[in-house]
Amino acid sequence: MKKTKPLFFCFFLLLPLLGCEELEELIEEEFDVSLTFEGDLNITSRSSVSDISDPISIRTETASYNIAADPEVAEVIGDNSEVKKIKINRIRYSYIDFEGNEEAVVVEGGFSFRLINNIERTIPITDTGVNVAEADFRNDVFTIEEGFGSIEEGFNENFQTVLISYFGTLSHNPVDFKVGITVDVTVTIKPDVDNF
Repeated sequence: MKKTKPLFFCFFLLLPLLGCEELEELIEEEFDVSLTFEGDLNITSRSSVSDISDPISIRTETASYNIAADPEVAEVIGDNSEVKKIKINRIRYSYIDFEGNEEAVVVEGGFSFRLINNIERTIPITDTGVNVAEADFRNDVFTIEEGFGSIEEGFNENFQTVLISYFGTLSHNPVDFKVGITVDVTVTIKPDVDNF
């Protein structure tokens, strides 16, 4: 009996050590965090026009969202290198607070993403031909769910900020409105156990 007690005691000492290795393996696994950020983009520039039937080009302010600083990401990473991938799932957008020429129709447009070294990538919108005043009145929401590959390639451990603006050409002027955006993102994280 005296010999079994020390062996039994040693087994219980080893058990937590085995559990730590399994825990370390679990911590080293990649996992995803889903994030959503939203905001309203105000028009900041307009092209010159001479008649109300002239097309007008507009551009909005740039919204900035730091992925690594998001509370859901910041609480599970030790440093930015643990963010392994940023995937944009979709952009939902709408036209709000429209004022101006109610005949204005979207001729073309898109979203512009500024990446590291000021490289710019654009995603075309899906709602060409839409009357902006009517879309605002109906609270229409438009969605883009593809074409983000070249933007996602621009994210790395030194650049994890989404910088997004809207640009477009409308058939008539004057116009003033906001573009409401909601961006859904999946962040893949691989924790570094040395940071625990």
